[in-house]
Parts: sequence; C-alpha cells; structure tokens
Amino acid sequence: MILHIVTFHFRSPWSWASIEAIEAEQATRNHPAHIPQIQAWVCGRNISNRAIAADFVVIGLFDNQETLAEYIQHPDHQIGVAKWKALADWHVVDIDLTSSYSRAIGDFELLKSMFLEKSDLIEA
Repeated sequence: MILHIVTFHFRSPWSWASIEAIEAEQATRNHPAHIPQIQAWVCGRNISNRAIAADFVVIGLFDNQETLAEYIQHPDHQIGVAKWKALADWHVVDIDLTSSYSRAIGDFELLKSMFLEKSDLIEA
C-alpha cells in the first residue's frame, strides 16, 4: 500500500485569489472520479499561517507502485500536473506502508491492516 503525498507551494504572484489556482484545485479534487487506481483520496487548502507551510496538499492511497505509476501517467492526472506546473512548485513523498521502514499508528494502522486483509483475499 503506497501513501502518496504532494505539497504545493504557490510561486509569486499566484494565490487562492487566482482563477488558475481554483482551476488547478478543482482538477485535483476530481481525480478520483476519473482515475480508478486511486483507493483513497484527500486534498485540501492549508489553514496554517506558518511561513513554512505549503498552500495545498494531496494524499492518495494506491495498492502498489504499479498502480501509482499508472495514476501518474493517467491523462486526467497529467491535466492536473499541467495546471499546477503553471503556478506552483511541489514536493512528493511516496511511502510504502507495508514496508518495515514505515510506521502506521491509529487510523493509519487500520488502513494498513485493511489493505493487508484485502491483499490476502486477492491472493487466495
């Protein structure tokens, strides 16, 4: 199970007052309706006043690296990439939640156990 996290930082002069930012946000919000590889999705605007904070975040859940790669190449995702590329810089982190290098606590632990049960059913 891959947890895909992307933080977006507007470049000057872009902000949430820009129609281009709203269009990029909307494209991103709609990805799950068009990209079947997405298992879970949350995205949203930053509410922190901290200078180091990003402006927008995407967190997606994918079965494995192959489905994440399919998502990255999906035409609907590429539309979103083009919109964000025009106005923001971003950073990506992909975490394999099933790896010994990751640790899941609380509700994320539940996600991990649900995924492992699902993969056991598929293999059986």
